[in-house]
Amino acid sequence: MKKIILLAICAIFAVVSKAQTNTDELKYLQDVIGVKKKQYVEEHVKISPADAAKFWNLYDDYELFRSEIGEKRVDNINEYITNYGKLSSAKADELMKRSFEVGSEMSALWQKTYTKMAKELSPVIASEFILVEMYLEAKVRQAVTEQAPNFGGSKK
Repeated sequence: MKKIILLAICAIFAVVSKAQTNTDELKYLQDVIGVKKKQYVEEHVKISPADAAKFWNLYDDYELFRSEIGEKRVDNINEYITNYGKLSSAKADELMKRSFEVGSEMSALWQKTYTKMAKELSPVIASEFILVEMYLEAKVRQAVTEQAPNFGGSKK
């Protein structure tokens, strides 16, 4: 578990430290994290063989939307790092509002996914999955925040 989280955090650091998002690199990064994350989900969500196909189809749908939200987050962080030290009040406000929007999109995706999984599988499986997602999201958010220049991270 710690190795998976560490890999995800290191990969996020690599993207954030460049302060420029290359779509191919971001896609590769998400693919690598996604494979390790899938293993983590397998370890922490109890899925019967009978439910496995349905669960993984729902998971793949979720990951598609989650990765889009993740791209928005990375873009916003890169813009913050690029502008750090010369942030106007208007730019700081814009970036924070965008950050809140991304957080709201993530929360809405969790709610939508929970509802769908609870209906198609069970509330237990759905809650286990969403709790895993919330845990991983919190770890990534912490790692990314620690890379912000005002926390000692990269100052481009």
